[in-house]
Amino acid sequence: MLLKSKAYCNHAVQGTTRPLTSLSSLFTKGAPLPNYSPEPKPCFENPEKCLPLGPKEFEYFVRRQCKSGEINLNLSRTYFDKLITTEPPPLIETFNFVLGSVSKLKRDSDVFLMYRKLNYEGIKPNLYTLTILLSCCCQLRQISSGFCVFGEIIKRGFEPDLVTVSILLKGMCSDGKVLDAVQVFDKMSERGFQGDGVIYGILINGLCSIGKPAMALELHRKMEKCNYQGTLMTFSIVIDAFCKDGMIDEAMSLFSEMVSKGIVPDDVVYGSLINGFCRVGRLKEAVNLFDQMVDQGLTATVVTYNTLIHGFCRAGMWEEAMKTFNWMVGKGISPDVVTFTILIDCLCKEGKTGEAQEILGLMIRQKKKLDIQTYNSLMSGLCLAGQLDEATKLFSSIADQGLELDAFSYNIMINGYCKSLKIDEAFQLFREMHEKGIKPTIVTYNTLIGVLCQAGQVSTAQKVFNEMHVHGQSPILSTYTVMLNGLCKNGHIEEANDLFRSLENTEYEPSIELFSILIDGMCKAGTMEEARKTFTEISGKGLVPDVVTYNIMLDGLCKRRMSLQADKLLREMEEKGCLPDSISFNIIIRGLLREKKVKKAMNRFKEMRRRNFSPDEAVTSSLLRLAMKNDKYRAALQSLPNVI
Repeated sequence: MLLKSKAYCNHAVQGTTRPLTSLSSLFTKGAPLPNYSPEPKPCFENPEKCLPLGPKEFEYFVRRQCKSGEINLNLSRTYFDKLITTEPPPLIETFNFVLGSVSKLKRDSDVFLMYRKLNYEGIKPNLYTLTILLSCCCQLRQISSGFCVFGEIIKRGFEPDLVTVSILLKGMCSDGKVLDAVQVFDKMSERGFQGDGVIYGILINGLCSIGKPAMALELHRKMEKCNYQGTLMTFSIVIDAFCKDGMIDEAMSLFSEMVSKGIVPDDVVYGSLINGFCRVGRLKEAVNLFDQMVDQGLTATVVTYNTLIHGFCRAGMWEEAMKTFNWMVGKGISPDVVTFTILIDCLCKEGKTGEAQEILGLMIRQKKKLDIQTYNSLMSGLCLAGQLDEATKLFSSIADQGLELDAFSYNIMINGYCKSLKIDEAFQLFREMHEKGIKPTIVTYNTLIGVLCQAGQVSTAQKVFNEMHVHGQSPILSTYTVMLNGLCKNGHIEEANDLFRSLENTEYEPSIELFSILIDGMCKAGTMEEARKTFTEISGKGLVPDVVTYNIMLDGLCKRRMSLQADKLLREMEEKGCLPDSISFNIIIRGLLREKKVKKAMNRFKEMRRRNFSPDEAVTSSLLRLAMKNDKYRAALQSLPNVI
């Protein structure tokens, strides 16, 4: 049974003052008792010496102190030590007050130690005692130990109540075990347990947090069937999850259902929907919702305005973005650093780096709290515009603003230097990252390996590739792609093949792109047999060649004067469901004409025109020369506009 799984009970509770071999030791009489080693306390913290209270009076005193919320850890320990030596033993409820107060102080390890002492003295816990212990396990993210406590609850004959179950499920969700939490709830429901709105809310929120809005909606429906009506919060959570998952129509459907049930949407729900519409590019509907929200008397926040501005910027609608910005300012809402960063990023992508720099200057004059993302956006724009010197100046000035450069900042500048083939400067920044303790990312390595291969420095690129693990990074598929492409472009086919085969020792499977790169390298190196052999391996890996892969093979065959075999491959290509494009036909026609197979070439040309593909300049020139020599080919060229 999942609730009593031994696997959950074999883990120790961490964070105690003295390490526990397992949580079950908390329930074992005879375990060594912890020593608090309390420091001497003043009289007002030592009720033994200053409060001549009887046992019952002292119990009531402790309860009042705990209820007041003014109790600290030292007092809790003092009260606990006096209570546990009182004869006859106080009620377990009094101990629960102390344990609860210590738990609220986030001193979970002390709760465990106190519980062990209770167990040693033979004072039996009740459901609330074990619920406090369960809560501590969940706060420490020791969910396996929490299950052990839950098992103890059942073992002692207690019936878990709504509070106990909600603590367990919330702890599981916080620890990322959302699907397990749903499974536990389902099994408990099968045994007659009835959840409430709080428990359903915990699970719905958990499912949405892991990107499972459809499952969350299904649970929401189940909740309503159990006579717990959905609230604004539960509807909002699911709507937001649908929006983040790009399922905006489902979100709108649920929104309409919510409104039909008399639940009035707030600015949070509208904000989620507006963001959802902007993410999928449906800006008109986003604006309509914005207007609807305002018409209902709700005030749009700066976050909502930022969402609209960002949506317009992504769509290249600069004028609409600025109108929204001006509208926001006119409504008395001050733009924040996110607003300005969005505008700077948009201006840079439009090539308006001057205006972007003006906005940055305005932010500095207005003493806006700048963040590194703002500078990164402007640096990226300057690099894209080829203003590397300006980007370098900005990069150097960031420290003066009290900001720390991050890996993204370095990646922008390294990429800028690499595009200008300033490899030494790029590597100087790469070394600086290591010196400052900034871990280079996969993007950093891919950029450097790519530019080194482009510059013909293949051995250095291989060295960088091989040393990645030394700096805490491992190559991913994109890194293999960059390295393989560099080796092939530089004619290192044998090493490229070795690298390709080394993928078998990793978690990655070769993609069709990797196959295409290697086959292209083999074709250009003249090793057609190797290229053919590699091409036939594709289907064995569960992959299907695309038009790019076929075109590489067609070109390789034609350049080796094997145009008839290429023509046969063209037919096979289409039979297998991969339609040739204009490049495919141009390659075949060129190859056939090169080998004087004019009739076959003209047949392919007619087929090409029937598919509304146009010949490239080389094919057109060859056909014109044919037409000038022989009138029978002139008719075939009539389909080409502006040629004859």
